[in-house]
Amino acid sequence: MDYRKRFIESEIDDLFEIFPIVSLTGPRQSGKSTLIKHYINKKKIPWVYISLDDREILLRIKEDPTLFAHSINSNIAIDEAQKAPELFHALKQVVDRGLKHKIILSGSANFLLLKSITESLAGRVGLLELQAFSIAEAYEYKSNSLIHKIIKHHSIKDLYETLMNSQLEKISDKKLMNFILYGGFPKLIELKPEQKLKWFDRYISTYIERDLRDLSQIGNLDNFQKVYKLFAYQTAQILNLSNIASDTGIDSKTVKHYLSILESSYQCKTLPAYFSKQRKQLIKSPKIFYSDTGLVNFHQRNVDLDSMLNRGGWGHILETFVYSELHKEAKDMSPKVDLYFWRTNNGAEVDFILSYGEKLYPIEVKAAAIINSYELKSLESFMEAEGTKVPFGIVFYRGDRISFFKENILGIPLGYLG
Repeated sequence: MDYRKRFIESEIDDLFEIFPIVSLTGPRQSGKSTLIKHYINKKKIPWVYISLDDREILLRIKEDPTLFAHSINSNIAIDEAQKAPELFHALKQVVDRGLKHKIILSGSANFLLLKSITESLAGRVGLLELQAFSIAEAYEYKSNSLIHKIIKHHSIKDLYETLMNSQLEKISDKKLMNFILYGGFPKLIELKPEQKLKWFDRYISTYIERDLRDLSQIGNLDNFQKVYKLFAYQTAQILNLSNIASDTGIDSKTVKHYLSILESSYQCKTLPAYFSKQRKQLIKSPKIFYSDTGLVNFHQRNVDLDSMLNRGGWGHILETFVYSELHKEAKDMSPKVDLYFWRTNNGAEVDFILSYGEKLYPIEVKAAAIINSYELKSLESFMEAEGTKVPFGIVFYRGDRISFFKENILGIPLGYLG
């Protein structure tokens, strides 16, 4: 497969202007090694690439990490770096003594890698997270950077004009649905549908056999797999550990431990609730999201578009896709953009809230091509409750055109995400 450009690539150079070390983490098979190799191969200054999956190299580092660190005489990329936590203190020593070479550390086990960085390399490392392909990366479109465009406008009319005057890349409904069905893992691009199902099966086996051994001692893998699969059915819903414990027969403390492992390995993420002190009737529990819709569909046994669209979970799968696309853009933005959702005890809900500075941008996700006024009630309720903090609202929907649904609510086709 030809290399597909990753939007995060330019961030590596930006961070090297600030830090001597860049850490690249993300889920297994998200393309970290491919990105690193592409990045170092295009550089004029020589780089060395090593992977600690190579047992001989790993043993050599573990035997004498200080000797290895002091022997670095060129820029170096160290993949699966979390497998040698003893190396990090040695790297700190050579960096503090003025090492002039750049270092990339990469790994799939976020908890272990960041724990080592926090303990030994704090203040010396720029952190980057590489998720699976965004939809724009998968189809090699230019990013529309919708979050950037949304938060830079305090007027909905200015946003509308910017979007209409921009040469936005719109992905067809057919490509959109296919991407949601199979998700964004790079390897899937070159596989046939029946091969993709086999790939997911092997991906999950490898994740459990390899990553879990690195991350944590799990006494009962069968119980872990039950929780892992059940979270796929819970995606885009309020997290209730007690209900999951009851459904699986596993105690809540263990379920919470399993969730922390799934988050540490980028399989799942939790989205916090937005609440203000003035609204005591708000839900404060987080939502849980699978990081990739392809894994959701595999766990739910949605093998084609018909099963994905008609088995009853389509709305949550679509919301998971939108969350994934928003997260991929928001995670590396500076100044920081935070993501939340909003829900009241009486059922009013806004799918996503973009928080930027003192401004809030509520976003709804709709699976229909035509939106009725009553479907905007929750969005309007949030906008009324938060007043001047909210410049306008956004609805991502399955229609064809950017349209005003209300004077202060703009509809944007799902095909413009990415």
